[in-house]
Amino acid sequence: MAADVANLSQHERMQEVLRMLESRDSVHVTELSKVFSVSEVTVRSDLSQLARQGLVARVRGGVRALERNQSELGFDLRLRLEVERKQAIARAAAAMVEEGEAIALDSSTTAYYLALELRTKKELVVVTNGLLIAAALADAPGISVLVTGGMLRLPAMSLVGDLGADALRTTRISKGFMGARGLSIDLGLMDLNPDEVRIKKEMASVCERVICIVDGSKWHRTALLPFVDTDRLDTIVTDTSAPAEQVEAWRARGVEIVCVDPIEGARPAAPADLRRLSAR
Repeated sequence: MAADVANLSQHERMQEVLRMLESRDSVHVTELSKVFSVSEVTVRSDLSQLARQGLVARVRGGVRALERNQSELGFDLRLRLEVERKQAIARAAAAMVEEGEAIALDSSTTAYYLALELRTKKELVVVTNGLLIAAALADAPGISVLVTGGMLRLPAMSLVGDLGADALRTTRISKGFMGARGLSIDLGLMDLNPDEVRIKKEMASVCERVICIVDGSKWHRTALLPFVDTDRLDTIVTDTSAPAEQVEAWRARGVEIVCVDPIEGARPAAPADLRRLSAR
């Protein structure tokens, strides 16, 4: 491993630490110093940065992976957060979709609400790596659903990995709608899980237009891994709680920003029942 990860930047070292924690409970300063061929002081600085971003937990001599309920809430629970904002964003995003188009939806909860808004569209092709998003559209008469292959990630109910990436490389899509964990004017759209980031990158690469769908809370967050560069992003659909200064900064970079008012009294949707659909 050391030969592969020597001479990395801080960002690359931090990304490698997260990859290591995908299959291990913890990593330690002494080990990482040898692996990366850097001082223990440098390693501690990297780990402190990861901890400040809420991506790892510090322990004596190193860091450990966060528990699942600390690092990534389950899809059903996330679906119940910021409901009014997500549904308003979904409605505005659905208005951008023309009948007869081919579009992509990632596995975000805002994309799930968008899927519900799209159910009445005609002659629409939807490509997604989200199982619950596919299920939400499965019985919509005017919509054909293409699900990418890959490994199941339970927290997001998504499919990730090489099979999904290979399928996307042979596809051409007019618009891609994607959520994000955070936004960076310098790095673009950001997320946490390396596998999710990879499939999002592949999805964005085959879309003529990339549209970010994020509520106002995401503007105040950061993440480690970028998946769409700022200059590649066409539009951000968000709500009126997005910080005005950041909105104007993105507009100055040529990104269209659509701000919508939250829907009062909106109620969370229940995820589609995969067992019910498979029984048909």
